[in-house]
Amino acid sequence: MLLTLHISKIEPGNYRVIVLDGREELDQWGAPNIGAAIRQCSQAEMPDLSGFHIWYEHVCVGTTTMSNMRIDPEGIAQRLMALHGAVRG
Repeated sequence: MLLTLHISKIEPGNYRVIVLDGREELDQWGAPNIGAAIRQCSQAEMPDLSGFHIWYEHVCVGTTTMSNMRIDPEGIAQRLMALHGAVRG
């Protein structure tokens, strides 16, 4: 199973994190940064959950496995921020 992780910046140091299954919202919380949001989400314990489609505002870094989210949340966050900066929406 793949879920969607959507991260939105509210203000510096304050991000809204939403986990979706299709259009259904499963969870929502706040995080201090993108890497922390990814790290928190990587700890999810759901049977058959293999990864997430990870979005930061209007850009998507793609489908990411749980193991990659655990190993390199900061690297994923850096790729999202670089993509976000390159594609202004």
